[in-house]
Amino acid sequence: MLDTLFAKLQSATDPVAIQSLEAAIWEQWVMVPEGAQRQMMLQGIEEMQQRDFKGSVETFTRLIEIAPDLSEAWNKRATAYWLLGNFKASLSDICETVKREPRHFGAYSGLGMIRAELGEYSRAVAAFELARKYNPHIAGIEDEIARLKALGGDTPADPLGCEQRTAGR
Repeated sequence: MLDTLFAKLQSATDPVAIQSLEAAIWEQWVMVPEGAQRQMMLQGIEEMQQRDFKGSVETFTRLIEIAPDLSEAWNKRATAYWLLGNFKASLSDICETVKREPRHFGAYSGLGMIRAELGEYSRAVAAFELARKYNPHIAGIEDEIARLKALGGDTPADPLGCEQRTAGR
């Protein structure tokens, strides 16, 4: 299902279709087939919506412990860590996310934002370029890539800073 959605997203031109495809991809990422795990995912999302970021970190940590292959559990916990200002933990979880789902444009966007905030402009560019590769419709991404490229910096051997050459790169 995800392969089909990503293929359609690449060629979509209608803004409503693009929005629908993006939503469907996110829905697939959040979809957890097992009941108790699904409840934990929903609980963690609800905690984030209620701004209980520490609670959501705890919930997503429990979910990751029992279902470590769920890329979106890692991504949600990365987001909660980011909202708590814990960039190191967020970066670690983003790297785990893209190991499991190398097309995760949301994770790459988050990675780009953090790398830019840390002044790691070439790594931010690498992350945003991957986000754009998998979702060419992200608003403002072209301008952000150009802005960060103008700030310079050498491309490191590990362009994302995940101690890996991520699939698709």
